[in-house]
Amino acid sequence: MNSASTRGSVEPPDRNLARRFVIIQFVILIPLILIGSEMGPQIRPFPNFGLICIGLGLAGYLFAAGNLGRTLTAMPIPKTDGKLCTSGLYRFVRHPIYSFILLFCLGLSLQAGSLVKYVLTFLLAILFYYKSKFEEKYLFQKYPDYEAYSHLVPRFIPFIK
Repeated sequence: MNSASTRGSVEPPDRNLARRFVIIQFVILIPLILIGSEMGPQIRPFPNFGLICIGLGLAGYLFAAGNLGRTLTAMPIPKTDGKLCTSGLYRFVRHPIYSFILLFCLGLSLQAGSLVKYVLTFLLAILFYYKSKFEEKYLFQKYPDYEAYSHLVPRFIPFIK
């Protein structure tokens, strides 16, 4: 179900904080993707399981992004002309793009066995938690159906509230 109804007036978004969330996200993601497995302390790698997580993360990200269509944005502020998406992967979690990016990053960490990559993935998970809370503040304001949806659908992991 995609909801077209929106509320009239909403609190103006804090665009500076939204931009900081996006900048920090990429400051974590870029090194996580680019650094080699030899950097920092090493733990046992799981290359095959890592490759599976990378593939599922990429596929899930593309599918979730496709569910959003033109509503997709890296900014944690709903687009003015956006629609609330509660179908596709959004039936199972409220933030599947964040979930699949984290799965992808976990896969990179597992494949490399790099403690640095695990730490960056953990930091990204913390960032996504706070970014999603920030984003949901505006989703609650913009979409009357969001409150009921948020009570039914978990934030990141299906079946775990």
